[in-house]
Amino acid sequence: MNVLNRFKRRIKDTFHLISWNVRNFFNNIKDVVRNFLTSKWKQTSIHKKRVEKKRHRRQIIYDYAIQFGEERFFDGVHLRYDRIRRHINEELSTLSKDDPKAQELLKVKKVLPPTKVQVKRKEKAKEITKNLLQASLYLLPVLVLLGIFSFYPIVNSFRLVFLTGYNGITGEYQGLTFVGNFVEVLKDPSFIIPSATTKSTALINTGLIVILSVPLTIIISLIISVALSSIKPLKGFFQTIYFLPYVTNSLAVGLVFAYMFQSTGGLVNKFLLAFGIEGGSWVGVGAPYWKAMFVLILFSIWNGLAFKIMVFLSAIQSIDKQYYQAASIDATPKFKQFRRITVPLISPSIFYILITSVIGSFKTYSSVVAIFGNEGKPPGADYHMKTIVFYIYDYFSNPDNMPLAAAASIILFAIILVLTQIQNAVGKRRVHY
Repeated sequence: MNVLNRFKRRIKDTFHLISWNVRNFFNNIKDVVRNFLTSKWKQTSIHKKRVEKKRHRRQIIYDYAIQFGEERFFDGVHLRYDRIRRHINEELSTLSKDDPKAQELLKVKKVLPPTKVQVKRKEKAKEITKNLLQASLYLLPVLVLLGIFSFYPIVNSFRLVFLTGYNGITGEYQGLTFVGNFVEVLKDPSFIIPSATTKSTALINTGLIVILSVPLTIIISLIISVALSSIKPLKGFFQTIYFLPYVTNSLAVGLVFAYMFQSTGGLVNKFLLAFGIEGGSWVGVGAPYWKAMFVLILFSIWNGLAFKIMVFLSAIQSIDKQYYQAASIDATPKFKQFRRITVPLISPSIFYILITSVIGSFKTYSSVVAIFGNEGKPPGADYHMKTIVFYIYDYFSNPDNMPLAAAASIILFAIILVLTQIQNAVGKRRVHY
């Protein structure tokens, strides 16, 4: 045992010696580089000018102080800059700004060394600047990516929306317009008001998804989160099962949903047939609008559960158990505990989920493509399931329609912005922080 301990100690000492030699080697290299750069810096004209400027400033202060004798502003061999500054301030208080003597005093005051307060302020400013530079350096990669893929497209959209006769290949345009592109998008029968040929619009489809899927997803995920926080056996297993949609590709899941709701051989129709119910077509030929919308909303609800459950579960687990213990002593029913304790204490999380869910629902695109394909509708249907984002993507097939796509995207941005502001106004009264 003693031999093993000595061997461990020897290895440890050897490692410390090696690390010390390495640090010493790099410190010596750093000192050599610093001394070399310092010597080269002292040979530059900029350094010589700085030294000469400091010498000139000291000479101005000395020439002014020596006029009053060595006893007034000198403390032995050292100048008392505080006395000089106090004397200059007293003199300036009795002189006008246009007096030549005042100009000379200001010149002397300007070359005086900074006070302690000024030095502290300067050091604080340096520290803030250093921290900002460090933060900017850390954020630089992300800022570059955001600038290329987020900020530039946003700015470019506001530029494109005012162009007419735009050529997507050359970037040339014929003229400018203020609301022309917005009017053209709003008059499109596929965007807001359906016509006899379209029977559905992007705004109506998106609105139904938002109105139906968001509250249902929040309510279901909240119920599941409360249930998961209450059970102990197989808790980790159920958490993993409910978290799977978050790590699964939405396009792949959409294809699975499309297969499940097939009119022939689909799992849903087989299940309904077991109860003597004819399911019919859901996403295929002859599928009615309400069935296709049901599948799309069901997919949106299922796909959005995972993240919401994760947020709600973490919020519920952070609630102090003493609240529930006190409520149990008073024989408070479980539903009343949920309504009076759980919901108010996790209201910030509910508010956060509400805002992000509304924004995410307005940006629905991949689920429509996964279930209904690039056409955005069941085969042969006289309606479509396209959302606003799908409508914007349709313009990308023709580069000349970029101004119209920019107008539609800005309209979507305005809708989301208005709804978010309304939610924030309501949240200030309803959310308990």
